[in-house]
This record gives sequence, C-alpha cells and structure tokens, in this order.
Amino acid sequence: MSEFLNRMQTWDDRLILSIISFRSRNLTFFMKIMSSAGDGYIYVLAALAIYMLQGISIDWLAFTVLAFAFELGFYKLIKSGTSRPRPYQANPGIINLVIPPDQFSFPSGHTAAATVSAVAFSLIFPALIPVFILFAFLVGTSRVYLGVHYPTDIAAGLILGLASCGFSYLSMTAF
Repeated sequence: MSEFLNRMQTWDDRLILSIISFRSRNLTFFMKIMSSAGDGYIYVLAALAIYMLQGISIDWLAFTVLAFAFELGFYKLIKSGTSRPRPYQANPGIINLVIPPDQFSFPSGHTAAATVSAVAFSLIFPALIPVFILFAFLVGTSRVYLGVHYPTDIAAGLILGLASCGFSYLSMTAF
C-alpha cells in the first residue's frame, strides 16, 4: 500500500506542478473567481433566485439539503481522518494563491459541494447540464491551480459529491 501511495503522490506532484506552470495574471484572476464561486454561498443565492423566479419543489429542496448534509458530514469525517497536508505545505516549489478554509487537503470540499450543486441544479435545468459540469470542473481545477489541492483531492471531492447525491436519492426513495 505504501508503494501505491508513493506513486500517487509522485503523480500528484508532477500534475500540480504542470498545472501551476500555466499561471498568468489573467488566468489567476479567473481561477480565484471560480474558487470563490465554490465557497458555498452562491448555491444558496442561486436556489433563492430560482425560488423567487419559478419556485422550487419540496422534493428538490429536500434532495439538495440532504445531499449537502451528507457531503459536509462525510467531508469533515474524511478530512479529519486523513490529515493530508496541502500542496504548498508539503512542497516548497508550490505557492498558494489563496488562503484555504482549513488545514488539510484531502478531499476537496469545494469540488464536492460544486458536484452536489451541479447534480441538484441539473435536475431543475437539464438543458444546462454541460454548464453545470463545466462549473464543477472549473471549481476543482481552480483549487489545484491556486496551489491548495492535489488532483487526487479533486477526484475524491467529485466522488464524494456524487456519492452524497446518491445517498440523498436513496434516502428519499426509501421513505
């Protein structure tokens, strides 16, 4: 297992260094916007806007709240259990361009929440699924670009977000 983790860390280090090699002033500005869009408040604002413009079904609201509850609970449990240092803490060649909300890297909560929101909003606006997928992808990518997550943190955040939606769906259909 240790050999596997060492190989994964080597892969993560190579990929993050490759991604941050594309840093530029304009791209950094855009990535900071994408990262802050994944902070969470935008999801509440979007849900409020939809509610005011067309209403939200109670089923959608229950699904979404439950999915975010699963995501946040598992996120906190996994993050405290793994205690993976952030890339800029472990590698002096990586400079963080934003201050992360907590100490540890694995998994990416921004990516998990963006994935939950992409699934939830896709249920209301299926024609916009590509836009929601792109949004979640850019939130995750921005976290690597900004030096606060490894690519595997993003992959784990994606899996966590999808699993949380699955747990929410299963919970709702069980009752």
